[in-house]
Amino acid sequence: MENFTNRSIDIASLPQFEEVSFEPISKAYLIKASLQNLVFFCLAVIGWVVLFYFEIIQFQLNILLIGIVLYFGFKFWNIFQLQKNYGFVLRQKDILYRRGYLVNKTTVVPFNRIQHASISRDVLDKMLKISSLKIFTAGGSGSDIIIPGLAPDLALRLKEALAAKLTANEF
Repeated sequence: MENFTNRSIDIASLPQFEEVSFEPISKAYLIKASLQNLVFFCLAVIGWVVLFYFEIIQFQLNILLIGIVLYFGFKFWNIFQLQKNYGFVLRQKDILYRRGYLVNKTTVVPFNRIQHASISRDVLDKMLKISSLKIFTAGGSGSDIIIPGLAPDLALRLKEALAAKLTANEF
């Protein structure tokens, strides 16, 4: 009968993902996010104009307009800040995805947790020549990741690399 052992691991010897050089996403994603934000801004201003013109709401329309401008101004600023922090890296045993500005998040997905990967492109993605790589994991929807703003050929290469890793892990 074997003796059970469960030795502690030296924390200093663990790999540091912060030392990894992340690949940035395409600058075209900044354009896409800005265009989407601009459309919603225009809709909000049109709504304000309708309220103002038809005098539907009498109270403090100027404060509402200032709130709309400040809100969307912050959203535009946030989009530019987020663009600097998006990144991914494919390593030997996992894939890392970093995002966030005020709250930075890095997701590490080991290959043995990945179920499948797919590529998606909407109308704006096709116009801007970008795509998104969706990675579905066994951990449920909370652990799935979407890497936006990839060049279509890069997204396809990443998907094929993940498929190769998954096939290698099955045997």
